[in-house]
Amino acid sequence: MKTTSVVQAVISFLYDKEAMLPEISAFMKMNPRECSNLLGTMLRDGTLIRTGVMRRYVYSLSPDRADPMAIYQARLSIVREKLAVVLRLMLKDIRILINETDWAARAFLDEALKNGDIYKHNKQGYFLNFADYEKYIEISSEKRLTKRRANCAAYREMQRALRAENLVNGAKSKPAEINIVCEECRQNWQGYQVHKIFGSGARA
Repeated sequence: MKTTSVVQAVISFLYDKEAMLPEISAFMKMNPRECSNLLGTMLRDGTLIRTGVMRRYVYSLSPDRADPMAIYQARLSIVREKLAVVLRLMLKDIRILINETDWAARAFLDEALKNGDIYKHNKQGYFLNFADYEKYIEISSEKRLTKRRANCAAYREMQRALRAENLVNGAKSKPAEINIVCEECRQNWQGYQVHKIFGSGARA
């Protein structure tokens, strides 16, 4: 059942009368919780007024109630204007846009989809039409490709930096080569000079 049809059914039932939640939910063949959500939406829209105390509220039509179709069109206009800018919206975004509960937002979206006023593709979200969905997918794919390329370039740059650092560190830690022949000559020369100075005295 479409949202406007459900609202219109409540309006017809309450025409020139008042009723409590159990009576309305029985007439609408809805469970009380779901019917309460519907009535809450109609209260916020100004379609209904409520008197009495909690759990014994009495509902009746507001004298200055708005037309359900006008309410639907106003919500649709808000959502479509936003979609024209951002391409895609999710349920939580639409709920915030029209300032409604999840139930009311879902009911509105169900009607919009049935009327062909917006487009939904599986779990991708809601779009103005199929062309906008394809455009969104194309842009998303391009963004992912650009990000992947940037990540690959950053990885290659990091690898080059690591290799350069390893080369520098390897050169610093490499032991200095010693000329064995020169070192032996130096040691022999030092021994010769010591022997020349102290050698004879040491034998005495």
